[in-house]
Amino acid sequence: MDEKVFDELEKIKTNNNEESLFPEHEFLISCLRIGLRLEDLKFLTYIDVLKMFISFIGKSEKQDGTREATQEDIQNLVARM
Repeated sequence: MDEKVFDELEKIKTNNNEESLFPEHEFLISCLRIGLRLEDLKFLTYIDVLKMFISFIGKSEKQDGTREATQEDIQNLVARM
């Protein structure tokens, strides 16, 4: 694993000791939650996705409130329904 990614994951690791029943599915759900599509996952590496997760988590921590949805966010949400 990319050493920088490993270091960042260690920083944000929670104290949650629960074992996941379906870790592959939780990974997929997490990808979908941040807006990645299945088509995107065909071209991205695991490390690329982890870097996106880290960036996404860091970004949300810096924001003080909620953000307004963009037209693209709304279209993505409607497309998933």
